[in-house]
Amino acid sequence: MFSKLSLLQKVALAAALPILVLGFVLQRGLEAQVRQRALANAVASTKLIATLGIQPQLSSAELTSGLNDQQVAALDHALAGATQGGQLARIKIWNRDATIVYSDDHSLIGRSSSDGPSESLAEALGGETHSELISANDPDEDAGEEADVGTEKLLDSYGELLEVYTPLTFGRAQAPAGVFEMYVPYGPTEATVARDVHRIEFLLLIGFATLYLVLLPIVLGASRQLRKQAQIEREAAERLRQADELKNSFLTAVSHELRTPLSNVLGIAVSLKQADQIGLSHEDVQDLTGRLEANARKLSRLLSDLLDLDRLAQGIIEPRRAPTDIAELVRHAIEDSGAAERRTVHVEADPLVIEIDAAKVERIVENLLVNALRHADGTDLWVRVMPEPGGVLLAVEDDGAGVPEELRTGIFEAFRHGRDVQSHAPGVGVGLSIVSNFAQLHGGRAWVEERAGGGASFRVFLPGAVTSELAPVG
Repeated sequence: MFSKLSLLQKVALAAALPILVLGFVLQRGLEAQVRQRALANAVASTKLIATLGIQPQLSSAELTSGLNDQQVAALDHALAGATQGGQLARIKIWNRDATIVYSDDHSLIGRSSSDGPSESLAEALGGETHSELISANDPDEDAGEEADVGTEKLLDSYGELLEVYTPLTFGRAQAPAGVFEMYVPYGPTEATVARDVHRIEFLLLIGFATLYLVLLPIVLGASRQLRKQAQIEREAAERLRQADELKNSFLTAVSHELRTPLSNVLGIAVSLKQADQIGLSHEDVQDLTGRLEANARKLSRLLSDLLDLDRLAQGIIEPRRAPTDIAELVRHAIEDSGAAERRTVHVEADPLVIEIDAAKVERIVENLLVNALRHADGTDLWVRVMPEPGGVLLAVEDDGAGVPEELRTGIFEAFRHGRDVQSHAPGVGVGLSIVSNFAQLHGGRAWVEERAGGGASFRVFLPGAVTSELAPVG
């Protein structure tokens, strides 16, 4: 059930439960204090009646000898307000012999307990005020109550009674001469307690509602912070996973890319060393020398790409612009790459002088050609230089299978390949990343789209100012 709640509901419940528990505990504690205070007030009230209404009417000698009819009538008159007003339900005055010398129920006068004073009466004769709450369902009936045959009727009428025993002391005597016993109806006291408890509950409700409204935003803020932190940790873990995958992919690709030309260089070097022994002709030596140079260039290009990628990541590469004939630069790059020896290359480039970093733009063209030679399975390549407002557009196109639309953005990321299936020379996956980063260094961009007629068209826009002064091409 709890697991089906939303996070907001769980947070609200988590904030509400402690407040409800605390509120319940406080409410019970305060209710007990209010009830205790009400009982103490009732006891104090009866002690006041004893002090002001009883003791001035009696003496210790009269308590011992008993009261005459005039004294009983005087006490009836003095206590009439308390009994008729409902403040007291029953009045009894005991002497030290545990005999009732006065009661508002005159039939009780002269009665005493056959078993001696009750425990409550004995405590009062010893000088202690005693009080207890009795009810009709109380199974423990005081032994002294046999003298008060009207107690059960009083309980039937009032439900609950507060029984109070107050010592009566006269003059300088230290020991009480008697005891004033009163039954106080507990209904009014309970009503007062209930009103006070309701006020407390109302105040607690307001207080805890305010506390809840204050705490809830704090808890929600902490919850949002925890969710944010958890999201950050998940993203960091995902980045670490991706970095680990890139590392493995990089190591696999680099080891393959280095091993092949190094193996060729080693084989060619051994063959050239043994040229006389194995009878190589001059033409064979020339061919092996050309292959050695091509593999060396391939290794140099790979190392340059990796070093440039690291410098780009550190932000320490800046373009060095100079007026350059970009058409001548493109032809020079095609010649150095050896692309024309492996494919039919169509060049559409009219002379155009523009301010660029010639070395980096040559690397752009070279990497686009190498990418086309490695991945495009067509027969022709097209290299175009087209003037654009505010710059120049370079395009290297092929008539191969093209690049799926869903891969056209990610293909320019480092260590990413255009196809899931690996060819015999999958590449390291940094060439196109170098193209994109060098284009951005010039303030331009690189992208790929479908070539008219089929295939891929890799395009680079380079902003720059057209000038008439040439810089040497490299």
